[in-house]
Amino acid sequence: MPVVTNETAEGSATHERHASWIELFFDLVAVAGIGQLTHLLHRGPRLSDFGLYVVLYLAFWMVWACITLYGNISRGQARVGLMLAAMLGFGVMAAAVAGIPDRHATTFAAVYVIVRIGSAQAFGRGRFVVDWPTVQVTAGIFPWIASLWVGEPGKYWLWVAGLALDLWIMFAVSGERMLAGARDQFDRRLAKLRESPRFDEGRVPEFQALHADPAHLGERLGLYVIIVLGEGVIAVIGAVGGVRWNATVLGLGFAAFVILAGLWALTLLYGFIPRLMTEHVVPGAVPWQRIMLTHCAITGALATLAAGLGLAIDHAQGHLTTGIAWSLCGGAAAYFAISAVSALRSGVSWRWALAWPVPCALLALGLGAIGPHLTALPLVCGVAVLVLWPLLWETWAARKWGRDSGAVAKPA
Repeated sequence: MPVVTNETAEGSATHERHASWIELFFDLVAVAGIGQLTHLLHRGPRLSDFGLYVVLYLAFWMVWACITLYGNISRGQARVGLMLAAMLGFGVMAAAVAGIPDRHATTFAAVYVIVRIGSAQAFGRGRFVVDWPTVQVTAGIFPWIASLWVGEPGKYWLWVAGLALDLWIMFAVSGERMLAGARDQFDRRLAKLRESPRFDEGRVPEFQALHADPAHLGERLGLYVIIVLGEGVIAVIGAVGGVRWNATVLGLGFAAFVILAGLWALTLLYGFIPRLMTEHVVPGAVPWQRIMLTHCAITGALATLAAGLGLAIDHAQGHLTTGIAWSLCGGAAAYFAISAVSALRSGVSWRWALAWPVPCALLALGLGAIGPHLTALPLVCGVAVLVLWPLLWETWAARKWGRDSGAVAKPA
């Protein structure tokens, strides 16, 4: 049974490829979805709110990643109708968030199931996504289907089970083995069909191994980071505009801008995403499962931190609640910890990790612990210092301080 790849079947792109208009249009719904998620943190937030926030963020990211990978592998041939339908489903999920947990949870789950099934079927029969088979292995949706008939809080635990199954599949299922198994099964069926006198050899389908375009997917992952940070900018502007201006509020606004701009630089100039967008990416050097999981975790941390900034400015006067302090500082600590783990698994030395990721993560945890005893301004300024420290270190290591400009900084 012949097996071809999407490179040989459709031709390798010889020109630089960028996100299409339909992909950028689809990303608009992601902006709305992340903005809606912050509503879950405006209630305190309590530990249960954080848990529900994480679950819904993972669901949003999974839908976004599946549709993004479809657009990436389609190489400019993505069906506009399918993308628009996915966009509509994503929009319904975003609109339902404001009613969770009081209402709309069942609608959210039903639309999630529909979009996941649709994205899995979009590639067609006989075509297997080798780099990230999670998009086609939909076993994780079965707990979501069961949740349609279960009340709260059991419904949410089923969502957790489904997402945990997806994360397990991400590392347990090999695309190459999945393709080989499907081909062997088809060969056995084909052997029986050949015994029929009406068998037509010319109608035997080809199996196709689908691979991602690294540079294009790197750009799409980077654009999602911009979406998350952009939602943070929107939250900060909205919070500053909604309170009476004084020196404290203006200081908070400036410190928040420093944080978001610094995180932009750390993630998109010195992080793992720029390496995906270079022309010298070695296929298979870093497993796609690790890349996608790192992206999910680091953008989730950024989204939580950005939401914490808006909440802190909303409470510019007086002490912050424990939930707001941990939204801000916990998100920062998670970002630094994920950066450290990602870099160390990529072969970066412990010396680099001890320069800023590990100390910044520990200090962010310390700030979170004392946060309820502080007002918003010193806490936000403390996080700003934690962001500026690694940024200054990275720019110095990249020899941007008047030294020889030929060196390259270590990736985050």
